[in-house]
Amino acid sequence: MKIRQRFSYYNFIMLITPIVLIGVVSVLFLIIFMIKFPAAGTEYFSRAALINPFNLMNAIGKFFSGNPTAIMYVFIYIIVCIAICSVTNTIITRRMASEFEKPLRELRSNMDTIRNGDLNFEVMGSELDEIDDLCEGFDSMRRALVYSREKENQLKQERNMLIANISHDLKTPVTSIKGYIDGINDGVADTPEKLKRYLDTIKAKAGVIDELVSNLSTFSKLELSGLDFNMSRGDLRDLILDVADSYKIDFERAGMTLETEICNEPLPVQIDGEKMRRVMNNLIDNSLKYRRADSAAVKISCFTDEGNAYVTVQDDGIGIEPKELNNVFESFYRTDRSRTSQVKGNGLGLSIAKQITEKHGGRLWLRSAGINKGTTATLCLPLSAGTETACAAGIDKII
Repeated sequence: MKIRQRFSYYNFIMLITPIVLIGVVSVLFLIIFMIKFPAAGTEYFSRAALINPFNLMNAIGKFFSGNPTAIMYVFIYIIVCIAICSVTNTIITRRMASEFEKPLRELRSNMDTIRNGDLNFEVMGSELDEIDDLCEGFDSMRRALVYSREKENQLKQERNMLIANISHDLKTPVTSIKGYIDGINDGVADTPEKLKRYLDTIKAKAGVIDELVSNLSTFSKLELSGLDFNMSRGDLRDLILDVADSYKIDFERAGMTLETEICNEPLPVQIDGEKMRRVMNNLIDNSLKYRRADSAAVKISCFTDEGNAYVTVQDDGIGIEPKELNNVFESFYRTDRSRTSQVKGNGLGLSIAKQITEKHGGRLWLRSAGINKGTTATLCLPLSAGTETACAAGIDKII
């Protein structure tokens, strides 16, 4: 109900209630008056007196002169009428004020509760539309504060984890480098072959640090939207073939084959070639890193569907638990939680790859049937600009 309607309702109640009560009291007093003064009507108030106002006033004066006790009854009647008006108006006004004050007091109490840091409550509504809207807006603000606090706690937790993971991922190669340098200084590498092996290891560990710093730089720029994208129209098919060709030697050394099933028609897309190459490199690198001892091949395929280009990188490696498929895109997440695995990496690659893909208006997701059952990474990009949400349509067909 609107506040204006509520006021009108109470005004009507405030008007009609005293009238009804005074009417009832008037009838009662008239009955009492007639019982106390039964001859008053015939003795003082004739028909002529009732018609002529001057005669009526004379008759009333004569009546009260002859019956002085009647003045007391009239006085009591007037007092009762005044009391009725005062009491009913007071009760109705207090009721109306209470109806307005209650939700406002609750809002005031809720403000104090929020000021004290407690957001675990719900703001109740009101029968009055305007105050109910105010309560809803206040509760919406409370929910926004709850979300903001949860987000802040999440960011704080992620920041602490980020610092811990960076410290760990830097400490491991640095410790190794220091150990090998100490070995060289102590004369442990006493042959040219051993010295070369020590220096190669130091170089490899320095490369790990360099990769981590590079990934951190890219990751922070993506998070702060500070990474520049030089978008241009290009052929995704050519990029895939070029990347696949660059990995032939790596797969030969690993004793595996890299199979390609590339569509014949061009795949024109708006991309930053350098950054999209980084995405493809990450997906193929992961297939090599997370292979099994008996892994034989990795297959790269591409096709089009409903205005989108799809690229899949399918391997027969160690696989991923289905419940962890979404977690792998988190920063520094690795399935080997204890970090005792021999697999090299810092857990930023997929997070960066996903963000780069989304900056292109695309999608990136993984599928796996479980441990030791391989993993398939699927990359979706719109074939034309302005269809940034199109990739969502083809997901159900791929999964």
